[in-house]
Amino acid sequence: MGKCNILSCYCYCGKIPLRLVLVIMLHLALQNCYNLRVVLNVAIVEMVEPPESTNISESACPQYETVNIVREGGKFPWPRNTEALVLYAFFFGYILSHVPGGWLADKYGGRYVLGMSVFASALVTSIFPYFTIKGGHWVAVTLRALLGLAQGPILPTVSSFVSTWVPSFERTLLGGIAYGGTNLGTILGSIFTGIIIEASDSWKMAFYVWSSLACVYIILHLFFVFSFPSTHPFLPEEELEYLKKHIVVKRSLKTPWKAILSNVPYWANIAGQFGHNYIFFTLVTYLPTYMKEILQFEISKNGLYSAVPFIALWSCSIILSITGNYIVNSMKFMSPLAFSRFFGTFSNLGAAGFSLAAVYVGCSRGWAIGLYVAGMCIKAFYYMTLPTNINELSKNYGGIMFGICNGISALSGIFGNALVGALTKNKRLGEWKIVFWINFGVAVVTSIIYILWSSSERQPFDYEEEESPQ
Repeated sequence: MGKCNILSCYCYCGKIPLRLVLVIMLHLALQNCYNLRVVLNVAIVEMVEPPESTNISESACPQYETVNIVREGGKFPWPRNTEALVLYAFFFGYILSHVPGGWLADKYGGRYVLGMSVFASALVTSIFPYFTIKGGHWVAVTLRALLGLAQGPILPTVSSFVSTWVPSFERTLLGGIAYGGTNLGTILGSIFTGIIIEASDSWKMAFYVWSSLACVYIILHLFFVFSFPSTHPFLPEEELEYLKKHIVVKRSLKTPWKAILSNVPYWANIAGQFGHNYIFFTLVTYLPTYMKEILQFEISKNGLYSAVPFIALWSCSIILSITGNYIVNSMKFMSPLAFSRFFGTFSNLGAAGFSLAAVYVGCSRGWAIGLYVAGMCIKAFYYMTLPTNINELSKNYGGIMFGICNGISALSGIFGNALVGALTKNKRLGEWKIVFWINFGVAVVTSIIYILWSSSERQPFDYEEEESPQ
């Protein structure tokens, strides 16, 4: 049987391929998790008293007037360092559960790991408003860390699903669709959190809405997500045989920890993903704050305009996944390694460069948003390069390797966000210029490492003794 055109709805006796259904569910899982993750990034501008400014002409855009509205739930008198701590506390838990989550997904399958992660995330989000009001910022920090702990296994589990269900020649397309759910979650979470708060006059309501929608996903998850093709009760025999033919079957092997952790191409991938996360986490976490404190948008418009760059990112990631799949598989333009190196580093440098330029247009709202959009369009190349590169390096340990990689690179969420909190205490544009110059520097260093030492070949540690590297 030849390669099936995954874009055709009529495949396998007129049925949509169930690997495509699975990829859509992975997309929705990531979307829901990012809804639960970014709700605080937008809501916090209504939860916290704004910092006092000694000189408004130096600290913000004086031509835009804003009113400090107190919503249901009240406002907390948190200084910027405390506000930053509540935001980046997510990463304290996030980095701890990556490796265990990836290991569980690789060894036992991702169905229950993913389902429980989404359920726990919904539960923590639903109780966040009540306990934060009762207990203060340390309770908020604890709950955000628990949310990170719940979400840590999700990306490694998605990586494990991709290596188990998706043939290598479809990974640029289907992997891009699956990982693109992070962008859809950021979009919907940003836009509708602002709308929900404005409509209900309560920042608490946004947490309740997103946690309820995540519970709807969990019900669908039970019917449509299964760990392996062989355990899917509805998978047609023809598609099962097709997947057996084109996917290297995972083996129950002892994890070669030393070989993995000493592998140079793997560390090059970690460097590239650290650069991506540093840029991405800064924008996801603090773009609403920048829109509020510098560009002076009120909450509903803040959510909308904070989401516009991520709408561009999501749309471009889907489009580029399709065109990138053609380029890589045709082999007429560049090798898979050249493609990954060029566009993976281009995604980091381009996004960091345009974000830096956006700060230098000052109070020009249109130019600032336009530059963020341009940067996020370029950032879309990330989803078809760096994440799928791990599946090229290993067929057997993708979940574990992605867990280690994302856990290490998630440290950027702690360092980067703590640095932003320390540098932007006075709402001054000059402070934000320093933030985005640091972003650009991180992008340059990590891109150089990825270009010099990355690989697209399956690594020696991934082969069993009876196998031989081809």
